[in-house]
Amino acid sequence: MQSIIQLFTVLHAVSTATAFSAPTPTTTSSSAPWQSFLDSLFPSNAATNALTTRRLELKQQLTTECRQNAGRSTPEIRQRIESIMEQLAPLNPTSETATSALLKRRWIVEWTSEKEINFFLEKGISEEITQTIGGDVLENYIPFVKGGGFGVTGQISVDEESEGLLRTNFKFLNANLDVGRWGDYNFPPVGKGWFDTIYLDEGLRIDTNSREDILICRVDGS
Repeated sequence: MQSIIQLFTVLHAVSTATAFSAPTPTTTSSSAPWQSFLDSLFPSNAATNALTTRRLELKQQLTTECRQNAGRSTPEIRQRIESIMEQLAPLNPTSETATSALLKRRWIVEWTSEKEINFFLEKGISEEITQTIGGDVLENYIPFVKGGGFGVTGQISVDEESEGLLRTNFKFLNANLDVGRWGDYNFPPVGKGWFDTIYLDEGLRIDTNSREDILICRVDGS
């Protein structure tokens, strides 16, 4: 704090000295020369509050749209969701999302354009789908309403060359189908690709991926 006070004192002294030594100015300034410098360092509360309010409004719009269309992805629905995403992404409060600790959680899928996932929701086979990220492991799990479930596990890594460090690479290593009394079956690796986390905060995550699909999730428990 003392160093900040000293900085302000020096800046004020410089501006005062300049005002006394300079010729009569041809224009009149409404603030000291150092004021714009300070404004650039400390944005106004009003501007910050406006961004926060806008972010919350867009998040609410997105959540409503997702929940009204869970398990469904028509061109019209996707267009509406993408429109909100495009407005929300520039307000992303988390930099380098692929490296953020906020990514390493258990997520509930709110909406996706992925046909394979929507099949389980649309047909009533599952009511909630999760994705858990921890360390270098990713697990997608689809619990069945009548017991059992389908899960896929893979490895993940940050794409260090991606712009803004938004991209996570993944490679699935195992798939498991649990059909209760009819048995439990393991399958070989089922694919690889990447996803870009274009928005991430304490409760919401938005991904686009190598299949040109969208995944929107909320933190489990939120």
